[in-house]
Amino acid sequence: MRGLLVCLAGLLVCLKTADSHSMPQKDYDADSNKHDITNRLDDTSGNNSTSVPDNSSGMFYSNITVFFVRYVTRGDNKVDKSIYAHKNGKAKKVLEDGMAVSCCYLKSRAYLGNKDGIYVYDTETEKLEKYGNLSDNVIGIAKEDRSDDLYILTEDHVVYKVIEEGTKKIKVNEAEHAEQIALDWDDNLYYIGANNQPYVVASDGAKKIEGLPANPTSALISKPPITIEHGAWLTFGKQPYIIYPNATSEPYVFNDQEKLEHEKRNRDLDVIFLQFRNQIEE
Repeated sequence: MRGLLVCLAGLLVCLKTADSHSMPQKDYDADSNKHDITNRLDDTSGNNSTSVPDNSSGMFYSNITVFFVRYVTRGDNKVDKSIYAHKNGKAKKVLEDGMAVSCCYLKSRAYLGNKDGIYVYDTETEKLEKYGNLSDNVIGIAKEDRSDDLYILTEDHVVYKVIEEGTKKIKVNEAEHAEQIALDWDDNLYYIGANNQPYVVASDGAKKIEGLPANPTSALISKPPITIEHGAWLTFGKQPYIIYPNATSEPYVFNDQEKLEHEKRNRDLDVIFLQFRNQIEE
């Protein structure tokens, strides 16, 4: 059954607009530096639905935590990186030197990665704690749905599976030169490698996803924002694709209801983005 993935107010909304749950990248200029703000992921856990929740404010994201990554670009380097949480119209910095966010879909928590390891943020109490004892510089993170295990992508583009409550890591040798990582709802691991090419990690090694346009200029990968049985969400430019564990793919076209819900979320995210930008500029 198709339908945009919606988790009711106070719970998780999994959305990336151009990719699966991702707000398009927002830029603004200040102090001669380019500040990029990217919505990485939203809050935690909930039920799937195909309708937009009704609430008193009319905003789809009322009472939901939306995470943003803010960084300054100097040359080819991203500096002054921070993760912010936006909830009920207010934004707060929750972790400096962070670029990675992944939600736990069964609990009100999100896992954040920064230059010295993994942190867990409780979206109800708004408390942040160090998770485990690893000290890797984490630039990507993905939480399994069926266990407490995580996958992390480090600054040197190596992928590890993190087990035993963040105290042990196992290198995923099949994932080479990874730029992004994501899991599907079955916990299959996908990654973007060199030249924006997507791969799926199978038992017999990494397999390049087939059936996609050649020479993409950009690629974004994540969990799908729609209720599908298998596969991850990939965006080349503005075109979304479903990519499958058997290394095949197909373009995805929103039906009318999905398109309406998708557009409403984008409008609401734009409002949240403006609130967020205004607050951090004050």
